[in-house]
Amino acid sequence: MRIIILADTHMPRMAKVWPAALLPYLEQADHIIHAGDLQDSRVLDSLASFAPVTAVSGNIDSPELIDNLPKKQLLTFHGLRIGLTHGHGKGKTTEKRAKLAFEGEYLDLLIFGHSHIPVHKEEAGLVLFNPGSPTDKRRQEQFSFGELIVQKNGTWSLKHIFYSDKKG
Repeated sequence: MRIIILADTHMPRMAKVWPAALLPYLEQADHIIHAGDLQDSRVLDSLASFAPVTAVSGNIDSPELIDNLPKKQLLTFHGLRIGLTHGHGKGKTTEKRAKLAFEGEYLDLLIFGHSHIPVHKEEAGLVLFNPGSPTDKRRQEQFSFGELIVQKNGTWSLKHIFYSDKKG
């Protein structure tokens, strides 16, 4: 199962169309995860034209998205337990807020967004992953998103995909 992980797309403000580097991955996706700040419900509709989507709301999302998307979700793919949240709020770091959102729950992988900073690390058996942004890299060198491959036997691999030009 190929799962594409996005966050902080901020569309249509930061891009009118999906970046060319991202499109082949969306076209091959079995599922898409979005960690918030889609900005507009049309982004969710566009993603759903590629594959089923699981998304959470972020702090920049439209009132419609905030009303219709949860702040956090728990997903399971072939036994892999994933926590999904945007990570915004007051106090602490984005990572710490994301971890607090699932305090007391067993997870294999915690996906969050908000900072636009790609993260892929493990802490005490929990993999923390921020895909960065495919359309708004801010102070990062490159745009990015994530690709999660989950096998039916429960094994999985996760990586960032980086690229320099969101247009071509």
